[in-house]
Amino acid sequence: MKNIRILNFLTILSLLIIGCNPLKKMIELSKEQQINVNPNPMIMKGDNVTFDVESTLPKKMLPKGTSYTLNFAYDGNDAGSIEFKASDYPNSVSSVSKSSKTLSIPYNKSMNDNPSKLTVVGNAKIIVSGKNLNTESSDVADGVNSTQRWNQGSRISHPKTSPGYTDAEETEVTNVNFYFNQGSSYLKSSEKKSDRGEKFSAFLAEKNVTKSIDIIGAHSPEGSTKINENLAGKRGGTIEEYYREQMDKYDYKDEAGNIAFNIKPVVEDWSSLRNALNSTDAISASDKSNISSIINGGGSFVDKEKALSKLSSYKMLMKNVYPDLRTAKTEVITVINKKPNNEILAIAQNIVNGSASGDALTHGELLFAAGLTPDLKEKANIYQAAVKWGGTWKAHSDFGSIHIQLAKEEENGSETQLKLLEAAETQLNISINKEESAEAYLNLAAACAVKYEWEAANEYLTKAANLNDERTKNALYVSQGTIAITGGNYETAIVAFDKVGGTSGYKAWSLWRKSIANLLLGNVSNAKSSMDSLGELFENNEWNLPANYYYVLAICGARDGNSSAITKNLNTAFSMDYEIDLKNKAVNDLEFKTYTSAIQAALK
Repeated sequence: MKNIRILNFLTILSLLIIGCNPLKKMIELSKEQQINVNPNPMIMKGDNVTFDVESTLPKKMLPKGTSYTLNFAYDGNDAGSIEFKASDYPNSVSSVSKSSKTLSIPYNKSMNDNPSKLTVVGNAKIIVSGKNLNTESSDVADGVNSTQRWNQGSRISHPKTSPGYTDAEETEVTNVNFYFNQGSSYLKSSEKKSDRGEKFSAFLAEKNVTKSIDIIGAHSPEGSTKINENLAGKRGGTIEEYYREQMDKYDYKDEAGNIAFNIKPVVEDWSSLRNALNSTDAISASDKSNISSIINGGGSFVDKEKALSKLSSYKMLMKNVYPDLRTAKTEVITVINKKPNNEILAIAQNIVNGSASGDALTHGELLFAAGLTPDLKEKANIYQAAVKWGGTWKAHSDFGSIHIQLAKEEENGSETQLKLLEAAETQLNISINKEESAEAYLNLAAACAVKYEWEAANEYLTKAANLNDERTKNALYVSQGTIAITGGNYETAIVAFDKVGGTSGYKAWSLWRKSIANLLLGNVSNAKSSMDSLGELFENNEWNLPANYYYVLAICGARDGNSSAITKNLNTAFSMDYEIDLKNKAVNDLEFKTYTSAIQAALK
């Protein structure tokens, strides 16, 4: 045992004495090392900048008992390391030593505003003694490509629910039947004074805004086809005449001339008789069977009527069934009376300040009112009132949504923003406890996205997708594609964006983000195609194209090697207002690193 200790000591001593020699040799050989970073420039993936490193050390660079570590740094911060141990490369004397590894560093905004190089310092080390030497620092990657930032992953949809009220014109149908004597089209006084007639008269007295009136004349199945056809038409005409008299009575004035009367005489139709027969108890089952056999059998209308008249139950038909078939069914289509939008908003404001009760508006009107004001805080107050006086899942979901919108106005990661997002999640979870909805899950995903919690956002999007809600499908597809880009899943994102239909803002977002995904895949022609479609959509909707549209077109120009396209589109972008300094961004953007002249021309 003593001899072993002495031997170890002598070995260490020997290495210490000659230690500098292998280290210096390793450092000298490191000049032949090969380090390839892919991609270069590096790109974002989620919250990180991820890159692959392929390293090759020359022969004889790893003497026995040594290690060599590549230490990467970005802007002075640790960016990961790769260690080569001589014991792991027993053939390093006669062959090169290779390693492949994926590294990542957290993304931060300074990577855009103050771009830096990815550097590496090699460290040669004698493992037993710990003695080591470093190489000089060298650049191995140009920095971080920030094109993925145009995806704007934190800005996914936070949709509102359908309030159940709209200011669009809606109609309703009022039905009333007037009955006639056999063979007659005269409207009896008893019909006008009946409960049905009185209600109809009261309805007319309210001067409802009437769009059209459908009058379906009918008859019982007796007599010739010609007589019945004329009779049905005359009964419809009688009701039109009566209706116009009532409009004159209640002073409809010019409104009467704008109402369309549609008279539809019904002949040779046995469906009413079938229905009446099934509902009456005055005729036995066997007689009903005999009657049904005739009306469901062959022959003309007149032939069937004659066959019915020969039945022993015919008198019962005439007495108990036929009278209800001699009608003029009147369907009045009127416009639902609605409050003007400015009145709805004013009432909602009064509900908020306590000068009006919650029931001054319907719950749907109150939710609708929030969409009538551009002020986010006023929207929030109205939704809060809807929660207080209605408490439906819709109210809680919309109240949560407006909290997310307010949070986006605050500084990222600030205490104020986080409190707003926490309040949003509380409201949305209450909404889901009341009733699961795609809107609430999409909003929860949006809240997670603001915090860059991509996995959690994806989980909520999956729950929204499982509800298979048709109304929110475009919002879902855009959100799914957006989150896919943050994870580097560009093909998956494009599949989601291609599902988006229509010509709304969702379609615009899908085309915009699809172009970014294609740029990140290196498919410049597809990116340009999406940008062209986006431009057409804006033009067709008479929307103004934003500055970032032209900036991304400039990136497409750079990818195509078209310096004039860079200058032209950046010049347009620089002339427009935008939330960030596009001039400074372009100067530092690695997309344009070989186009200094084009950038300078755009800046002039």
